[in-house]
Amino acid sequence: MKMFTSFSLRNPVAIALLVILIAVGGLYSAGKFNQEQMPDVSFPGIMVQAVYPGAAPNEVLSQVTLPLEKALRNVDGVKNVTSQSANSVSMLQLEFGYSDDMKEKNALVQEALSGIQLPAEVEKPQVMYFSTTNQPIMYTTVSPASGVSQEELTHLVKNTLLPTLQGIEGVAEVQTTGLVDDGVYIRLDAPAMSKNGVTYDQVQMALQANNLSVPLGEVTMNQSSLPVFVQGNIRSIQQLEQLIVSPGGQLTLSEIADIQQGAALNVISLTNGEPSVTLNIVKTGAANTVKVADDVLSVYDDMEKEGKLQSLMMYNRASDVKESVHTLAREGALGALFASILILFFLRNFRATIIAIVSIPLSILITLICLKYFTDVTLNIMTLGGMAVAIGRVVDDSIVVIENIVRRLQSEKISKDLIQSGTMEVGKAITSSTLTTIAVFAPLGLLQGITGEFFRPFALTVAFALLASLLVALTVVPLLAWSLMKERTPKEHAESVLSRGYKKTLRWSLNHKIIVILTASVLFIGSLVPIFAGAVGVTFLPETDYKYMFANLKMPQGTSLDAIQKEAERLDAVITKDSRVENSNITIGSGMTGSTESNTAEWFLGLSSNTDLDQFIEDMNPQLSVPEGSEFSLVKDGGGGGSIAVTVTGAAIEDIRIATEQITETVRNMPGTDNVSNNLQVGTKGIAIEVRQKDASANGLSAAQASMMLRPFLTEMKAGRIEDGMQSNDLYLALSGESLQSISDIESLKLNTPMGTQVTVKDIADVKEVQLPSAIQLKNSAEFSTVTAKITDKDVNKVNRELTAQLEKISLPAGVEYSLGGSNDDVQTMLTDMLLAMLIAVGMVYIVMVVAFQEGRAPLAVLFSLPFALIGGLVGTMVAGEPISISSLIGFLMLIGIVVTNAIVLVERVQQQIEKGHSIRDALIEAGGTRLRPILMTAIATICALIPLAIGLGGGSIISSGLAVVVIGGLASSTLLTLVVVPVMYELLYFRRSRKQMKQLQEGAAAA
Repeated sequence: MKMFTSFSLRNPVAIALLVILIAVGGLYSAGKFNQEQMPDVSFPGIMVQAVYPGAAPNEVLSQVTLPLEKALRNVDGVKNVTSQSANSVSMLQLEFGYSDDMKEKNALVQEALSGIQLPAEVEKPQVMYFSTTNQPIMYTTVSPASGVSQEELTHLVKNTLLPTLQGIEGVAEVQTTGLVDDGVYIRLDAPAMSKNGVTYDQVQMALQANNLSVPLGEVTMNQSSLPVFVQGNIRSIQQLEQLIVSPGGQLTLSEIADIQQGAALNVISLTNGEPSVTLNIVKTGAANTVKVADDVLSVYDDMEKEGKLQSLMMYNRASDVKESVHTLAREGALGALFASILILFFLRNFRATIIAIVSIPLSILITLICLKYFTDVTLNIMTLGGMAVAIGRVVDDSIVVIENIVRRLQSEKISKDLIQSGTMEVGKAITSSTLTTIAVFAPLGLLQGITGEFFRPFALTVAFALLASLLVALTVVPLLAWSLMKERTPKEHAESVLSRGYKKTLRWSLNHKIIVILTASVLFIGSLVPIFAGAVGVTFLPETDYKYMFANLKMPQGTSLDAIQKEAERLDAVITKDSRVENSNITIGSGMTGSTESNTAEWFLGLSSNTDLDQFIEDMNPQLSVPEGSEFSLVKDGGGGGSIAVTVTGAAIEDIRIATEQITETVRNMPGTDNVSNNLQVGTKGIAIEVRQKDASANGLSAAQASMMLRPFLTEMKAGRIEDGMQSNDLYLALSGESLQSISDIESLKLNTPMGTQVTVKDIADVKEVQLPSAIQLKNSAEFSTVTAKITDKDVNKVNRELTAQLEKISLPAGVEYSLGGSNDDVQTMLTDMLLAMLIAVGMVYIVMVVAFQEGRAPLAVLFSLPFALIGGLVGTMVAGEPISISSLIGFLMLIGIVVTNAIVLVERVQQQIEKGHSIRDALIEAGGTRLRPILMTAIATICALIPLAIGLGGGSIISSGLAVVVIGGLASSTLLTLVVVPVMYELLYFRRSRKQMKQLQEGAAAA
């Protein structure tokens, strides 16, 4: 410590140059950070999806899901495998540990999939994992300008806009919905084919034989080599219609098929009631959100200038990121302003005020340099939040130093030796207090799961900021004190009324220790009563309100797209009437949030900036009624809040179904829950073609051969492309759905046998209608179901306790079991981990102080300040109406480091006075009077700097008000009690020595 201060005072030019370099380096580093909304945190799961066109759930299960599950279960680190086998789709969810690297696991899954043999018709499985950085950063829509058709818009988007957006550096994917299909579809008429004796194979062969370009070689003509090729490409729909499909005949394709360009949309996008195309921008993990968003906006601006489309920005995450940066600047300015006013009020010296607040910008600039070049964190709400929280703390060390120097200057002549000794007098105290505050963040590394990942950038930021503030206090502050105050020595002021009053209170407290300890104990125990009485709620993450919202409509299985669209438009008309809704985008037939169900519609609602989301939901729900059997819900996407997830397992699916319905009804009737649903699937009907082996064999066919021949009749097959030199369109071949209107139509389909004859389906198989499950759900190969709900009550723990009690009352079928997940797991893990982190933090703080004080009793006295932080922290939480969350628990963890700071400053002065020969009682009273001012200054400065966060000026963030109210309340109560309780406990810990000194004083007084 002395080395730093001595070097600073001897080399003012070097320090000035370092400050300039820090300023330049900090500003440069700030511009080089990737700007994000959240830290890059991957959720411990990977989704695998495989499409098997036309396959029933049972077929998907046996031929796709089970082979995939068998291979993927062997991937290192897989804990659970959940699968769903539905019509044409297999989806598997792999669960991993929170400590696993999802990018690495994603590569292992891809490797495992490469060795799996699936039916030829199965599309390549898609693998995806979810993280905070691979979700869309922009939700946008484009619609045609006046006079531009939807087909023209599709052509413009596909051929110009999409390639341009995909070419932007940092764009990983552009998710599109609502593009008109421009493929060419040949829909065969089964009765017409039967009448003319034409089979599907003949049509397919005719297309393949007459739609190709074959190179033959080269010829030399006029001393030039020219390629020779047979060109049989079909270039237009007219050519396609005239294609001869019967060998040696005149039957054209148009006589047995309907040929059209484009197909009816199976997913519809509407923006503010009008047809549109939705484009959601997903960036790469390493890309800068703000830069990518700005580049995308530039592309849209250029496209709009052409006058063919109009773009609408539903949500731009970069706006939130920029707002977070502005918030930090505002917090810094407010913190500096409050600190300046306080220092000026206490010291009554303008130059001393300037010296102290210099530590704020310097500490932040050093922090930016360290974060940029010694970590891989981005500039996100956690790093920015860490800086906002640190603003009030980084000025503390400088306040203590400059206050001590000013106090000395009021009675001593200024000199470099005085500046150095004044700094060293408090150097040990500020070093110990800063290191103890940093030490409390080490246990954050022990936090498991998403919580630990989220708060590590926060902890790193605060740690770097505090180390920087200590360095500034030991170097820059003494140098500035020498430079700015040698010309104008501060005037000596009489002892303040506050100091005299405090000393009087302290003397009384030291003479009435039992009353003080009992009073403090009663206050501490009383603060615990609201917890056990349930007056303080508990949740995992506090909700953050972004000014947009999702809505979901789910209609009965099998509902037509037209019916879903009609109902969605009716609901949209009600929603958009509300003045708080600025924009509405609907995706009908699928989901923008990951749903693959065709009987759904999802909304993205852009709301005005002053919208209260909870009030909006409360106002809208009574107006949004849906037909029986349908469900509609408004869903916040603010992160945090609570959820319910009950997994039901058993030996028989019917028992699982009964239990699931019971649990669903129980959850639905509980107060504090909303959006209650389960994943039970209603069965659907299907057509089974059962091949008669004997008849099939007589015609040279097997069941496998028959299925391969029948599949093209029922599934669209890609049959090539049509190219006219300007554009290229896919060509699809399928049987017209209208031509298969009955079982007899399927029975009449003709098949070519290997023996050169033709047979109908009924000649070799029985065709009948059967009942099928719409989906088969497995967890680790056993059938299961899940009941889910959103917890609307702020006290998530109360709802979970009530849920546990209600579920225990249900009489479930034999063999059925349930397990609670969702927020219940999150809350229990949070409480366990944070309790462990706090215990370790207290231990580390004690170790640091033992090293600093070189003994154990004085640090023990300091630790007695910790319980009293709980009093104010809980009172602040209750007054603010906030539940205890991971945010507020981080606040309590911070308090362990911050609260002992004041106690260390006090006790370290006591130790100095004892070393000078003072008695323990005199040392306590002198130290109390001397250190009262810096203790109050640092505490109030920290409190004032956090007030903007506590009242919500810091914008929506998971580290905002919960953490701030805890630190403000805890610091207020602990500061007041520390000034009394710590001296009392110190004298008790040195009771024998103190009693001996008091006895000697009494004997000396009697002798005198």
